[in-house]
Amino acid sequence: MNAHTRLFVITLTLFLGGLTAAGSSDQIDILVDWESEASAARKAGVPLMVVFSNPDCTYCVRLKKQVLVPLVRGGKLPSKVLLREFSIDRGGKITDFDGERVRTRIFLKRYNIYATPTVVFVDYKGEPLASPIVGYNEPDAYSPNYSMKV
Repeated sequence: MNAHTRLFVITLTLFLGGLTAAGSSDQIDILVDWESEASAARKAGVPLMVVFSNPDCTYCVRLKKQVLVPLVRGGKLPSKVLLREFSIDRGGKITDFDGERVRTRIFLKRYNIYATPTVVFVDYKGEPLASPIVGYNEPDAYSPNYSMKV
């Protein structure tokens, strides 16, 4: 198991198991200004979990409905990770982690986004912390038990 995979297993296990409750909103913020999120993540000392999605993606809807919204609704995220969504169909420019304006396609290319949903854990500088999770079939892939199989 390489270092990125090991970090992913640890992060996913922390993310899905034994988290503290705080809040009850089931809203996942869709962002275009990553500089402000980087600042919030740095201050909180937590990573960002970025869900790259597409409004027409049925698997994205299932991931949110079956995994992410229940976690948010249960208040299990705020103290461990900032969950944010980025819609890949957005054109134009966005504000990057360093405050620079970049084209959406460059942002997507940086994380090698070729399918949705793709989940990426990044630090406050936008640096990947683990290998991405590409696609979605069943909620079991996001359970702590699954992480032990990797």
